[in-house]
Amino acid sequence: MNICVIGCGAVGTTIARAVEAVPDIDVVYLTDRSKECATRLQEKMTKVRYVPDIVPILTDIALVVEAASQEAARYYLPLALSAGVDILVMSVGVFQDDEFQTDAFRLAKRKGARVYMPSGAIGGVDALSAASLEDIQEVTLTTTKPPSAFEMNPYLESKGIAASSLRERTEVFFGTAREAVKHFPQNINVAATISLAGIGFERTKIRIVCDPQVATNEHHLKAKGTFGELDVVTRNVPSPRNPKTSFLAALSAISAIKKITGVVWVGV
Repeated sequence: MNICVIGCGAVGTTIARAVEAVPDIDVVYLTDRSKECATRLQEKMTKVRYVPDIVPILTDIALVVEAASQEAARYYLPLALSAGVDILVMSVGVFQDDEFQTDAFRLAKRKGARVYMPSGAIGGVDALSAASLEDIQEVTLTTTKPPSAFEMNPYLESKGIAASSLRERTEVFFGTAREAVKHFPQNINVAATISLAGIGFERTKIRIVCDPQVATNEHHLKAKGTFGELDVVTRNVPSPRNPKTSFLAALSAISAIKKITGVVWVGV
């Protein structure tokens, strides 16, 4: 099968390089705002083909992998689904917009396409999804990252917070998952993932902490309900290409692609 990867940043590049070795994938089309970045990858890999526009190749691919931004997801998701092509979305925060979410899921159903959302940089999503079949009273997520993960964040700037100047562990946000993914679109897509798996964007509470003493991106997920209690901590090594995201996020996408193209799926 052929796939198309949107974005050749930290996550997109890792995905493209990894699926080069997947025998069931014949061609990896790659598009990005930066033609230079995409063509550089094309030169190094035998399966990668740069395309400036995905419309001409929609009839030739079985899966689109969005690994760019919420803005890109908002544009490419309806485009892929309208053509009946499955899409794997990394920028899950785009679904905090209820109208967009409803329209996208309805379009997928009408066109017989699927929307995949990998677990990303957090553990426990499968358990939370199963637990949501019964009553869940609360879901909280505490995300802790080093200052480098919060550079050039408009929300923090509006609050007069300079992450690079912080010298001790500081809570920089507490609120709903909907607010979190709006204000931290590059940092907290996991908040959207657990919201969709669990009790929604309004009831899921998010705490974001900046800690100059840590070198990992930590996600501490807690939930309580009829099933019992869930308490999962994931300490991720930041992507060497982009400290705002975790290396595990790219690995989760690669794992999902292998499952989609294969015949065995563990952890449904």
